[in-house]
Amino acid sequence: MRCYYSDEQEQMVEREIALAYDKPGEFQQVKIYPQEVYQKIIGFGGAFTEAAAYTYSKMSKKSQEKLLELYFGASGNHYSLCRTHIQSCDFALGNYAYMDDPEDRLLKSFSIERDKKYLIPLIQEALKLDKNISLLASPWSPPAFMKTNGEMNHGGKLMDAYKAMWAEMIAKYLFSYEKEGVHISRLTVQNEPAAVQTWDSCNYSGKEEAEFVRDYLKPALQHTGFKDVKINVWDHNKDIIIERLEESFGVQHAKEVIDGIAFHWYTGDHFEALRRIHEKYEDKELIFTEGCVEYSRFDTDSQIAHAEMYAHDMIGNLLAGTNGWIDWNLYLNEEGGPNHVKNYCGAPVMCDTGKDIIDVKLSYYYIRHFSRFIRPGARRILVSSFTSDLECCGFQNVDGSVVIVILNRTDEVIEYSLSMAESTTKLAQKAHSIMTFVMGTPAYS
Repeated sequence: MRCYYSDEQEQMVEREIALAYDKPGEFQQVKIYPQEVYQKIIGFGGAFTEAAAYTYSKMSKKSQEKLLELYFGASGNHYSLCRTHIQSCDFALGNYAYMDDPEDRLLKSFSIERDKKYLIPLIQEALKLDKNISLLASPWSPPAFMKTNGEMNHGGKLMDAYKAMWAEMIAKYLFSYEKEGVHISRLTVQNEPAAVQTWDSCNYSGKEEAEFVRDYLKPALQHTGFKDVKINVWDHNKDIIIERLEESFGVQHAKEVIDGIAFHWYTGDHFEALRRIHEKYEDKELIFTEGCVEYSRFDTDSQIAHAEMYAHDMIGNLLAGTNGWIDWNLYLNEEGGPNHVKNYCGAPVMCDTGKDIIDVKLSYYYIRHFSRFIRPGARRILVSSFTSDLECCGFQNVDGSVVIVILNRTDEVIEYSLSMAESTTKLAQKAHSIMTFVMGTPAYS
């Protein structure tokens, strides 16, 4: 059995641990049950934003190669599920839309030329390293002329007169990206539809989201040959996810046209609410689509605190039934941007573009404990722990390898026996550390 260990001083230290076959005893056990199987994993990844792509473009050729390798290369995190934005988001260089003419009902002026400057080239480079990366795309706002407030920022709503046109624009976006060799397999209807933001935003009720999918977006995708693209709703926080989904799925035929539920972490854990959503809508994908260390909310620069926040949320979400997990920006500059409203935040990989220096944060390695070893198609398996002080999750890959991730956020060393079938191995996990155990040989290890 191989073990990978990380804490604030050491990252991804690899060692071989001999499996023991002693009688395990009754106490201090972490027990693994591969026969108890739960949800299938789609993948792990981060977001291709214009900010990330612009930051990447400002680095030297040698640094660009390293930046790509960190996430997508043979020695990297092996990201397999990533997100991008339709038109501008806050982590863009400014507001922009693919067209601005309300009279152009045939979308003749539609253009993704802006995306071809920074965003699409970065995605294409990543696909050269791994052609199997799945992409999810989210809009932050329709064009200003389609909205009740006449601008892309500060919320507003999509006007009824433009719902069909907006759905057709999204379909044309998929077609245009396909021509660039970038296939989008999933969509969300709207990023954070319940928030009025100072940046690109648009408000929908749960009912309005479901009706837009049923009456406009799904028909537009079917008509243009994208019927297999999966549509996710919500794409916002977990605190009101139960109420929101009751409203959306209360719309007639909504369950037939909505494929999944997307969510963020900004209002806290709410793992219980997420688990209930998984139970109520068990045929729908659950995808974590955004989380980051916001500079406006976290005044500490504690790398261990940030890394543990990531691992804790990942484990809790996965135990609640989550199928896919996507971090926010892949790369950001030394300010935590660029961001056109100065809504700066951290990323697992930061770049000093002036000095051409790459700063790999501890959170990068904590994410790696999951993304590198738990491969698309894996199934979550049962891991039962004697204490809540050890946060544990387990998976079996398609190739049969078993991956166990254990997080210790306490100030104490915790001793335990890791037991599966006839084997039991005694271990002591240091305070504030994460360990990944791999039994068998996954495709990437």
